[in-house]
Amino acid sequence: MKKSLALSAFLMASLVGLSAQAGESRTLCVYDPSGANGDAYATMKEYQVAASQWGIDFDLKPYTNEKTASDDFKAKKCDAVFLTGLRARNFSKFASTLEAMGALPSYDLLGDAIALLAQPKAAKLLKNGAYETVMVMPMGAVYLMVRDRSWKSIEDIAGKRITTIDFDEAAIHMVKLSGASMVSADISTFAGIFNNGAADICYSPTTAFKPLELEKGVKEKGGIVRYPIAQLTGQILTHADRFPADFGEKSRQYGSENYKKILQLSTKSEADIKDSYWIDITKANKDRYDQIFLDVRVKLRDDAKVYDKSMLSLMRRLRCSADKTRSECAQKRE
Repeated sequence: MKKSLALSAFLMASLVGLSAQAGESRTLCVYDPSGANGDAYATMKEYQVAASQWGIDFDLKPYTNEKTASDDFKAKKCDAVFLTGLRARNFSKFASTLEAMGALPSYDLLGDAIALLAQPKAAKLLKNGAYETVMVMPMGAVYLMVRDRSWKSIEDIAGKRITTIDFDEAAIHMVKLSGASMVSADISTFAGIFNNGAADICYSPTTAFKPLELEKGVKEKGGIVRYPIAQLTGQILTHADRFPADFGEKSRQYGSENYKKILQLSTKSEADIKDSYWIDITKANKDRYDQIFLDVRVKLRDDAKVYDKSMLSLMRRLRCSADKTRSECAQKRE
């Protein structure tokens, strides 16, 4: 009898142990233009391993169409989703505002912002109704790529044709403000439009330069303007009620701790660009860019309600902490 009780106790303890080790199964839908072979998907596979330590076993589901991934998440076919910040705007205006034009002109500032969002006191800002932004990662600074490098200032953009992502309200406003013409595109078509000469300018991270063969558009007379107009981010969102209460905090901390490792994908792609492609601009032109970007951010905050006021204010503090000589630091418009 004693042996039987001891055996039962042993089996029960073993089952409890196995139950504690087994995580809850959840689906993570991952947008990557290259599907399961892409860098974003590979990064999510590493994230999958980390999440298992927090009690969640993710089943990764690749998507090459971002809108479909977004729609499936909204329809609750995915427990979590990986999207660009631009598309994530539908679920979190606060976190997506990290991609505001000119708001984070360096990778150090983006890293500082992500570290602040990983702090427990920021958690409430990253929840929007049923949705929670549980991780933000860098996907590369966005640069203007031009077919003609002879232009000298941002005013020279007037009259030029720019491929513009058709749901990117900030870019659409920027194109109108600059006097350029918008050539409607999406992530899958902008490169072809630029490469075949149907547009004079496109904007993209350098991670897309080789895969999308953008050198065909730049050729020997064009180039890449060495001044970031925005930061592209990847963001993981969840249906918060399907995850443990502390999952978001652990996930955001993971994102901050691995920021530099993930960033290497972007910095390597920039380093691989031939020097002859880069176009350096004067400080006066940089200051002019900054002023125009500020005007765009304020207008999109106040009129179009695209940008979040709190996030813009946070990023302004970061910029002015890094460089107090910026003219905007005295203006205090954000």
